[in-house]
Amino acid sequence: MIGCGSRQERESMYRDIKKKRLILENRKPYSRETAAYMQELNIVDWTFSSLRLDGMALSRRNAERIVRGEFVVECSVRDHLAVRSHCDAIRMACDMADMNAELSEGTVMKLYKALYQEAGEGYRRLNPVIRSFDYVPPHFNEIGEQMALLFQWLGISEIDVDPIRKAAVLHNKFLEIYPFEAGSEAMARMAMQYELMRNGFPPVPLLMSEQEYNEAIIRYLKKEQSDMLYDMLLRGVFSKLELFMQLTAD
Repeated sequence: MIGCGSRQERESMYRDIKKKRLILENRKPYSRETAAYMQELNIVDWTFSSLRLDGMALSRRNAERIVRGEFVVECSVRDHLAVRSHCDAIRMACDMADMNAELSEGTVMKLYKALYQEAGEGYRRLNPVIRSFDYVPPHFNEIGEQMALLFQWLGISEIDVDPIRKAAVLHNKFLEIYPFEAGSEAMARMAMQYELMRNGFPPVPLLMSEQEYNEAIIRYLKKEQSDMLYDMLLRGVFSKLELFMQLTAD
């Protein structure tokens, strides 16, 4: 079970995270080799864990090899295309985050098109039943308004808001709308990781099983609870920053 325990333990971990982030900021600029390795690690973590949560049977090692440009004979063409599409979208997201571009309908659509090049334009035009969550999302005619409210909520400046928790809630609110006919889950994860990056945190591996992930979403949809996903992000950010501190140590 994924968890950080009590509220006090979560707050303590978040304080440690902020300290580690400050230390890493003060160590910049990193060497070219270290920066390149950290970027590749972020892309592999993000790509592999997102595809795994989509049910793709792909090893981390093979995902890493495809990210590096290899053709892996034991992987299908579909595997290669999925990894490379994720890489394209993630690199675009990193560039946008470096420019501090706010998440908006325009940025979401650009990322969605990069991730799903064959997808149609715009939001879904169907009213599906999401069986894995036992959930019926809003009517497609309401998506535009709901997404506008989501971006408005995201842009509100709040004092002492934990941006890691906000990223977890963003993911859940995105899936509550379920804006796309295909790939809403992957796009919710992309929005979550993007919000982490905009706030100075690295993207993290999503260390949940597919069952735990679905349970976390169901818990939000039924009870508006995001702690399960938040705890996973807290641990992921803490561990990634700890690794980066080791990589950048003198």
